Amino acid sequence: MEIQVIRDHLDIVKLQEKMNSIVFDYLDTSNNYKKAMRALTPLYTQVFTFYKEYLEARAGELPKANTYWHLFIDCSAKLCYFLAASIYYSSNELQQTPEKVERLLLNAAYSLPSIEQEENEELLTAIIALYGEVIEDEEKVTALRNNVLAQKGDVKQCLQQFKLFVEKEMIHS
Repeated sequence: MEIQVIRDHLDIVKLQEKMNSIVFDYLDTSNNYKKAMRALTPLYTQVFTFYKEYLEARAGELPKANTYWHLFIDCSAKLCYFLAASIYYSSNELQQTPEKVERLLLNAAYSLPSIEQEENEELLTAIIALYGEVIEDEEKVTALRNNVLAQKGDVKQCLQQFKLFVEKEMIHS
């Protein structure tokens, strides 16, 4: 399902609904990680491409930290986490793609806004726990936690982190 772009904005409500539906159907209720991965990948690709093209059209200038972009970055961070988790758990704890999962988790942590809100605070805890499981390096896990907490989930910084992630991913693809 293609999420519409209306007046330079991705339809966040539809994206959120689709992501929540996939997470509920394949992660929360059935642990069908392969189906979740297959369903989340096109959403991730669309969000990634949308943000890349948005930045390119504005010579790399970050969007304003308004309500729309807060919702966008919040949804994007969650999408990265759910995709990372579905890849990780569907591939037997990751013989194949540990670097991609690590990058997705780092981006999810650094892009997650409003980490003082209970829902996002709990999600950040889950992201960091999975990151620790993936990399098995307590120093890196502690550094990630401290760096994210220092950033305080500021939307502008989250958008900047996502921009850096997009730039790095273009190199890896």
